[in-house]
Amino acid sequence: MRTSSRTTPVEAQRQRGFRFEVLRYGPATAFVPEPVDLRLLANPRDAIRVLRVQLHASHVLGLAAGGGPGPLLGRAGWLGAGLGALHRGEECGFTVMLRKGRHIEWSVRPLTYLALSTPSPHTPAHAPAPVHAPASALPR
Repeated sequence: MRTSSRTTPVEAQRQRGFRFEVLRYGPATAFVPEPVDLRLLANPRDAIRVLRVQLHASHVLGLAAGGGPGPLLGRAGWLGAGLGALHRGEECGFTVMLRKGRHIEWSVRPLTYLALSTPSPHTPAHAPAPVHAPASALPR
């Protein structure tokens, strides 16, 4: 197998973001966490927006639309408190208990990651098009 001696230049930039994760636990999985959603978001407002949509639709919970805890959590101030924690650089999360021991967990954690970019022939060197690769979190 031949390999090329040509390499593509890659720039690595430290970026800050938020890891948004949803896990579901239930008897069907022997209460082992089942990943439901995993995203890398740019800011705390995006994380709270995604959470609010999921709670309102209740599709993550497997309940009918509008039948979940969304309105209750919004009125109780949980989402506002979570947004404040994220703006302070703290992680936040909560758990909703369902019937028969089933439950679902949301967690949002601030992180630092590497954004890798490759300059294209049509892009000036000072404005690379980032290709986000949250391969590893870096220490702050």
